[in-house]
Amino acid sequence: MKITILGNSGGFPAAGGATSGYLLEIDGHYVLIDCGSGVLSNMFKIIDITKLDALILTHLHNDHISDIDVLKYAIDLSGKYGMKRDALPVFAPETPEIAADSLRSEGNLIIGRLKDGMTMNLYGAHLETFRMEHPVETYGLRIEHNGAVFAFTADSTPCAAMGALLQNSDLAIMDAGMLEKHRKSVMMHMTAAECAEAADRYGVKKLLLTHILPLIDADELLAEARTVRPDSELALLMNTYEIG
Repeated sequence: MKITILGNSGGFPAAGGATSGYLLEIDGHYVLIDCGSGVLSNMFKIIDITKLDALILTHLHNDHISDIDVLKYAIDLSGKYGMKRDALPVFAPETPEIAADSLRSEGNLIIGRLKDGMTMNLYGAHLETFRMEHPVETYGLRIEHNGAVFAFTADSTPCAAMGALLQNSDLAIMDAGMLEKHRKSVMMHMTAAECAEAADRYGVKKLLLTHILPLIDADELLAEARTVRPDSELALLMNTYEIG
């Protein structure tokens, strides 16, 4: 398995960037995880619409789904110009209902629902979902293939599911949407330090920090993580990382 960072911004895209989106390759199959603003443009640098096998939406906040309607256009128009493809399988939470209803399309998408503790075969890999701590229904993903494990926290604060999600993973991409100096009484995202602490606690081999708010200095965020875990890295836009 390998994964390419198509978008690493949180909330809104940095200049020239994109919000949440990750292209996972499993033995020649391509699965898009989240579809935020600007993600499709970056995906098309790697594959065309006919090569995309499935889409997983970890939750239905706009910075994770804002390219969905554009994706519908891409499928529809590509078919009219000789690049016909089958309807795309999409796995997503069923709430918030208004956002879930907006995923419906005229035959271009087939919608399946994510549930907590769900397991499924994903092109030969084993996928397991974990309910995370976020204001809307959100799922972390743990994907194992040929002994290699990829973990993605999606958006979350530290929670009971974090250990099982991250345990001994080869690569973990974690939501580092905040700095400790910006800590509030109620948090929606982890700080960089919290990501590093969890990665150390649960034996993560490689940590990548993502969901970086463009209003925060990425170098400062990385420095905070490295005070806890010196080998922490930022998830760099359009970089591809081998898993395992």
